[in-house]
Amino acid sequence: MNIQKWLCMHRTACVVYETLRWLKHKIFFFLHTHTPVWYQFDKPHTLEECKETLPANKEWYRISRPLYRHEHVYYHLGKALKANANVKGVALIFFMGIGDYLYTTPMLSALKKEYPHLPFYAYVGGQFDRNNSPLVGKLLAENPHFEKVFYFDGYRHPFIWKNYNYEDAFKNIPEGFLAVPVYYDYGLHVAHRVKSLFETFSLPVPENVPAPVMYFPAEPAPVVADYLDKARKGAQGKKGIIFLQLDSRGSNYVYPHMQALAKGLIKEGYFVMSVTKGGPVENPDYLEIDIKKLSINQTWHLLSLLKGEFPLYVIAVNSVFWAASAGLHLPNLGLQHWIDKKVHNLWYPNIEVVTDYIYPLLPREKQIFAPAESYTPHNKKIIDYKPDWVIKWFKEKFEK
Repeated sequence: MNIQKWLCMHRTACVVYETLRWLKHKIFFFLHTHTPVWYQFDKPHTLEECKETLPANKEWYRISRPLYRHEHVYYHLGKALKANANVKGVALIFFMGIGDYLYTTPMLSALKKEYPHLPFYAYVGGQFDRNNSPLVGKLLAENPHFEKVFYFDGYRHPFIWKNYNYEDAFKNIPEGFLAVPVYYDYGLHVAHRVKSLFETFSLPVPENVPAPVMYFPAEPAPVVADYLDKARKGAQGKKGIIFLQLDSRGSNYVYPHMQALAKGLIKEGYFVMSVTKGGPVENPDYLEIDIKKLSINQTWHLLSLLKGEFPLYVIAVNSVFWAASAGLHLPNLGLQHWIDKKVHNLWYPNIEVVTDYIYPLLPREKQIFAPAESYTPHNKKIIDYKPDWVIKWFKEKFEK
């Protein structure tokens, strides 16, 4: 076992090692890494003349070292092309979850528009872990901007997420392709994750944050058509459809009151659908999506078709369906189930945020303050909103 993998398996040792590495970087600032012209650490690219001083050898096409704590990297593919006529394509390396991928889609579309002649290959971590979902590969396979999708065996860094080990991806990256890990910055100082992605790839940053871009086939798959038929029959004569996603892989959370919430919404006159288990499956006005039968993109396709026929709403904890609801342009009652002062990085205007903490970087009119009597503690960090309060907030916001 190499030292890097051993450190990643022992968090305390990893934290000590990375802290010492960072201190060395800060103290011996004159030893900072000299990088190829197409990427640089901690400093966005400017319009300065593109002058390459490093040889375009095999190492020129990839990042020279792991990042330090709180460090970021900025790319400029145009400078790469200007400095090196042998650049043949771009290998974009993904180690992220499905929601994380959705935030990248406007940038990926803009990047392909900027460099339409370059082939884009995608490389995706093939394992489930706290950082990565291999299901991202299935979404990339349906993204028209990518010619090929590959999987690699990697592992997460327990302290610096950007230092995910993707070394295995290099075996499938063709000669002449830039190896570009898809990074974003995330913090109080960041306006939004999508804007950070545009900045990272040296693209013009849109004034208004663009919603995720989704790609669906011209005709629904048979399994989608089957669910569509069930939902149509169930939603006839109802006020509309409410879609629930009340579990989060990132926070290891599952809402414990699925039965009561779904039954309460049904009593209010809605047809309820859910990807979170635990609802009243025996009730004819409730439809649970079997994620073993319906892929995540097929679920989104199903919702996109239903929204053209019925009033359609989302109630979701802070997870993949915050981004997905924005991509589908659906009103969302977003349950912020723990205090995250960086939540403005993830927010879209379609989301009404229920929270027990008012966030100064979110619009106040988009926050519903939850009084103490409206929730109970789930653990030291997470809270559970009471079903009757969730229904009350939903009606106040969306039944006008």
